[in-house]
Amino acid sequence: MRKCRAIFMVLLSIFLSIFLLTACGKSDSTMEPAVSKNPDSSKEDIKKTLYIVTFYDMDGSTELSKEEVKENESVSEYTPKKENYIFMGWYATPSLTHKYDFSTPVTADTKIFAGFLEDKEDTRSFAVVGSGKSPILVTSNWGTVINDNLILTKEKDENAYSINMDLYEGDEFQLATNSSWFNQRGAGYLTTTSQDGMEYFAGSGGNYQSAEAKKANIKCLKSGNYTLKLTTYPGADVYDTENSNYTEATKENFNSNPYDTIEWIYNGEPKDPIADITTSYYIKSSITTGWNDVYKDEYRFKEIDGLPALTIKLAEKEEFLFTSTVKAGDAESVGNEYVKFSNIKDKNSLEFVEGSASDNIIAKAAGVYTFTYNPETKELTVSFKTK
Repeated sequence: MRKCRAIFMVLLSIFLSIFLLTACGKSDSTMEPAVSKNPDSSKEDIKKTLYIVTFYDMDGSTELSKEEVKENESVSEYTPKKENYIFMGWYATPSLTHKYDFSTPVTADTKIFAGFLEDKEDTRSFAVVGSGKSPILVTSNWGTVINDNLILTKEKDENAYSINMDLYEGDEFQLATNSSWFNQRGAGYLTTTSQDGMEYFAGSGGNYQSAEAKKANIKCLKSGNYTLKLTTYPGADVYDTENSNYTEATKENFNSNPYDTIEWIYNGEPKDPIADITTSYYIKSSITTGWNDVYKDEYRFKEIDGLPALTIKLAEKEEFLFTSTVKAGDAESVGNEYVKFSNIKDKNSLEFVEGSASDNIIAKAAGVYTFTYNPETKELTVSFKTK
């Protein structure tokens, strides 16, 4: 019996030893990742997510400042100072072709370039040049007349010019420095054409934001009283010297600026009554007038049965359109209303003419044409006979 008990005690001791060894092994195994972790690994992770954003001067090499930015966070914008220069913003390329977007997450070391302009005083005088139903534009006659009422007021110690004026739907104008339209600032300089979802202005004949529309007329779409403000940066004026018509004497006709702006405020209804004007219409043709504006009586619409009408002989495939003049009192000026193929809605009229790619009208056959225009509906009708 004692022998059996001794054997039992030995076996129990062996079992307990094995159990304790196994338990210790399991405990060491579960704790191993915490013990083996590199205490410097978190610092290495932070280093890998930091990027350097360097701000440079407009020369592309002079360093202005540096900032460390965590991955996928954006860098903060600030305004640098430079004596005798105006800061125009931060750009993504040294050529300053497009501005840097500060909402963009930083995912690599980044370079940002400052755009500066020489702080140069503008000594020019700007005026409104245009035509329309507004009394001020009737007087202008596209810049033939520039009086005190047409000249913008320059703000003291600023390159900013402003004018308050009535405009009526269909009026067209630009800003320029003289009757030769030097330094013209057209629709491409507008900061916007709309307000609260309503369009107030348009670039006449094209998209006002396109490069080609810099010198397009500004067309009024809503009658009212407006305050216009032109802000200039003469230190950035450029000249199209590659234009075949460019000369030193006429260089200001080829002047433009990437930073100048025209802002506007709509003040409500017009203050003065619309000008009492008479509109006349004339043909302008590839053959009959050689594409020149010829304001002769033989080319002018006469009133027949209460509507303007013109009877004239045209050649086969002759291309043409109709232009206008406006007269207020004794002053007559070139108008901004044009009558083209898109004004023809009548199916019978379309049997005698067709349209060109530029919306001009083309005579299908040689003969005598009669054109009747309704200024209220803007519709043109056509009749034809061979002799």
